[in-house]
Amino acid sequence: MTFEWPRSDDPVTLDADRSWTAIFDSYDQRNDDIYYVVTITGRDGSRTRVVATTWPSWVGDDWTVPEFLAGLRRALHDVAARGESNTAYRPSWLPP
Repeated sequence: MTFEWPRSDDPVTLDADRSWTAIFDSYDQRNDDIYYVVTITGRDGSRTRVVATTWPSWVGDDWTVPEFLAGLRRALHDVAARGESNTAYRPSWLPP
């Protein structure tokens, strides 16, 4: 079975004024770090992109289990709620 990195295309509500979506950027197998680009959208249409990294410590090696997706969404939500990247890494395709 082929594993596909989850996306979050449907906006997830942060509060009355903001929501977020996220796309997978990369996986650092050596360090077991997962990188996503999170787009925070304001009610006024403003968009802020931040980079989120997480280490899947909440689940074992089987990332097809529901706990993986739930933990990943929690980690992305936490970064979106803060409104800033939790890593210095920035993909080369992402404008400054």
